[in-house]
Amino acid sequence: MTDTARRPTRAGLVAELERERLEFERAGRSRKRIDLPLLSYWLKGRDQLLPGSKKNRLPSQEDCEAVARALSQKAPHSAQELPKIGIEIADLARRLKEEAGPGWRDEVLACLAPAVTVATHTASEANTAPETHALPKRRGWQFAVATAIAVGLIAGTMALRSGASEGDGASGGEGVAQMTDLKGNHRCGPIRAVGAVSWRPCTKVGKDSLSFVVQFSNSSTRAATVKARIAYVQAGAQQDCPAPWGTAHDVTVPAGATVTSPLDGCAAPLVAAQAFQARAWVAEPNASAWGYREHSPTLHIQANSRLVWADQI
Repeated sequence: MTDTARRPTRAGLVAELERERLEFERAGRSRKRIDLPLLSYWLKGRDQLLPGSKKNRLPSQEDCEAVARALSQKAPHSAQELPKIGIEIADLARRLKEEAGPGWRDEVLACLAPAVTVATHTASEANTAPETHALPKRRGWQFAVATAIAVGLIAGTMALRSGASEGDGASGGEGVAQMTDLKGNHRCGPIRAVGAVSWRPCTKVGKDSLSFVVQFSNSSTRAATVKARIAYVQAGAQQDCPAPWGTAHDVTVPAGATVTSPLDGCAAPLVAAQAFQARAWVAEPNASAWGYREHSPTLHIQANSRLVWADQI
C-alpha cells in the first residue's frame, strides 16, 4: 500500500472530498456529499447489511471514483482498486433490486444469517429456553448474489482502510505482525474473503530474498479467526513453506484491523532467470478443505538479475 505516515486521516479524506464537491458545484457539476458519518458507515463492510445498522446508502460507483481521486496521491494502490470495486457493488445491487425489489436488503440479511434466535423472557419465563426460528430457504441466486455483494463490501472496506487511517491499529494474533502497509517493492493479488475477513497474497522483494505473505483485513466489529497456508511458485513448480505457515496456521484478526503474516514465515532466495509468485489458501478454522487458492502477481528475475513484475511486461 502506501507509507503509513503519508496516509490521510478519515477527517482529512472527507475534507478533500468536500473540496472537490464544491469545485464541481462551481463548474456546474454535481456529486453527492460524503461526510464523516457516511464514510465511517461504509467502513463497517458487510456489517452495513446486518440487523441494527442504519440503512444509509451503499457506496456507488461515483462515490468510489471520488474517494479514489482523493487518495490518488497518498494511497495510489487503493485508488486503483476502488473504482473497480464500485462497479462491482453497483452491479450486484442492481441485480438484487431487479430480483427482490426495494426490500432486497432484507433478502440479503436472510441469506447472510442462517437462523434467527428470538428470546422473549418475562419475569415468569426467566428460565425458559429461547425459541429459535429458522429462516426459510432462499433461492440459489439470492445466496450467491448476497454473498457476492458482501464480498464486494468487504473488499471495498479493505481498499478504503488501506488509504484512510484512523490512528494506531490493534495488534494482531500470535505470529502476525501489525502492518497495514507493505513497504518497498511488492505486489499483491486479488482480494478474496472468508466470512468477515478479506485476504490477499503478496510477494515482497527484500535485499537478497523474497517474502511470500498474506494480508488479512477484518471488516466486522468483533475479532475473527481464520486458518491460512502459504506456499510459493518457482519456475512453475509449487514450493512448500515450513510450518506453521506452510501447513495450517490460525490467525486471529482484531476487529477493524489489517494484519500481515511475518516476512520470515515463508521466504526464498533471489534466483536469476526464475519466476516467483506467492500462493495462499485461507479458510474457516474448522473447514475440512482449503477451497480456492489465490496468487500474487508473478515476479520475473531476469538473467542479469533485473526484477520485472508481470504488470511491467
